[in-house]
Amino acid sequence: PRWDVVLHAFSSVIAGSFGFLVVALLNRDEHIAIDLSPFFVSLFAFCFAVSIGAVWEIYEFTFDGLLGLNMQKFILADGTVLIGHAALADTMKDIIVDCLGALAASAAGYFSLRRGKGWATQAIAQYAKSAPAEQ
Repeated sequence: PRWDVVLHAFSSVIAGSFGFLVVALLNRDEHIAIDLSPFFVSLFAFCFAVSIGAVWEIYEFTFDGLLGLNMQKFILADGTVLIGHAALADTMKDIIVDCLGALAASAAGYFSLRRGKGWATQAIAQYAKSAPAEQ
């Protein structure tokens, strides 16, 4: 029964981390003339992850209508159609969990960059340098 919450939390942390790493790596690249603050990189990561969650909710809404599914939990197991606030509860819970997961990922990335550690981007940059160049 809690799989949906776990899925949204995990996916938002992963999406936030991915967005953070991409921008942080671009920020470190000497061929690209940008120098973004740790706050902006973290803000982008947060917005990126929440946007992915919003697109997922649009997907659920669309396919609930097209295929008669119940991904957004607007119908109870006994067939009762929920209305008003009750019908929005699952979607809003998902978006809130997405925001919390994105906040966790972007906060971890922010403090990593702010303290000068940048452990994740350093690890990826090190791997990129050691990997053989593809021709």
